[in-house]
Amino acid sequence: MDKYLVKMPVKAKSNNVTEEKATAKEVTPKVKMPVKAKSNNVTEEKLAAKEVTPKTIKASKEIKEKISRNKRKSEDTPEETKDKENAETENPPKRRSTRVTRSTRSMAEEGPASPEEPSPEKLPFIKYTGAIKYYTESMEIAASADEVMQWVDKQTELDVVPMAFDMEWPFSFQTGPGKSSVIQICVDEKCCYVYQLTNVKKIPAALVALLNHPKVRLHGVNIKADFRKLQRDFPEVAADPLIEKCVDLGVWCNEICETGGRWSLERLAKFIAKQAVDKNKKVRMSKWHVIPLDENQLMYASIDVYIGQVIYRLLDQREKTKLKNETEFKEQNGDAAFKAVKALGENFLSKINEVEV
Repeated sequence: MDKYLVKMPVKAKSNNVTEEKATAKEVTPKVKMPVKAKSNNVTEEKLAAKEVTPKTIKASKEIKEKISRNKRKSEDTPEETKDKENAETENPPKRRSTRVTRSTRSMAEEGPASPEEPSPEKLPFIKYTGAIKYYTESMEIAASADEVMQWVDKQTELDVVPMAFDMEWPFSFQTGPGKSSVIQICVDEKCCYVYQLTNVKKIPAALVALLNHPKVRLHGVNIKADFRKLQRDFPEVAADPLIEKCVDLGVWCNEICETGGRWSLERLAKFIAKQAVDKNKKVRMSKWHVIPLDENQLMYASIDVYIGQVIYRLLDQREKTKLKNETEFKEQNGDAAFKAVKALGENFLSKINEVEV
């Protein structure tokens, strides 16, 4: 009995230890329960912890919608899912919806959206209603050039007679540019001359004399390259004398308007004449060496020199206005004020009477 009495407390102690361990085991799951609940309901815990904002509400709605869609997909039969997949492939979602959500989101976060840029002004196409004199034979071209020279000589009140000049030739992507086929000129907006050189072995001397006439000022866009090509195709034409006295309308525009860059005839017509040139590719890349030229080709060739003549006269008016305004400003304010205003970027195309202090 004494043995049993002595060992009883020891057994009781060991039992207490096991009971404490058991209670500790029972307590630990209770402590970890919130963690498990948090891992199972992440979205609900986050929504409860964070402040309720439109973004969080929107995100929660999107998550719920995704869950409901996934459930519906899982509940659908294989035939229904196949039909839905076919419908999605045949009618894919439009990208417009993403642009709408992006714009509404930017409006909500950054305020109202910025206004769209104004669309470029639609300018009217050039309409030429003047006469077109078209020649294909050497004798006809010589007689016409001599007639134009006589008209130039009669312009005694003018020191310089501007004459628009342009050329056309066929082009092939396999062989490159062909031989110069057409020369068109315009000395009066009411009449344009088109000379086709297909049957001409040498350019008539009368036409060469007209181009080199001392009173004639040839002008055009990238006109120097045209003269060099004409010399390569017809050696009887010397390019250097023509280049020395010609006027490149793009370069002249940069000098007067104080702009920069290289100009095409189309861009220059929009900027100076406020008109659009119809550069139809089918006509521009057509067979310029084939006789006779059709109506579209004749109109295309005539408009090129007609609008060139219009641009020249408008640039000439701007140059005269600019020189007049500069002279008046210097007389009123002095050279120092003139230099200061020029340094600020004034081009004197519009009149300035006084210096703003």
